[in-house]
Amino acid sequence: MEKKKFDFESFKEEATAGLYAGKIMGSTDGLFAPMLKQNLESMLDDDLEHHLEESKATIESNRKMT
Repeated sequence: MEKKKFDFESFKEEATAGLYAGKIMGSTDGLFAPMLKQNLESMLDDDLEHHLEESKATIESNRKMT
């Protein structure tokens, strides 16, 4: 899986502009939503990758036993 890097500089500019515009910080469309989305997707990708590697190792060890 290809991981997309979070563009912090772009986020910082958008967040600053949003603060001056009176945008809410914590809502689903809030200032921190893009950063939270990226962090959650990254964690889920890592978890899925770990799970798939673990499953593959289990399947391979089961094949060796039979």
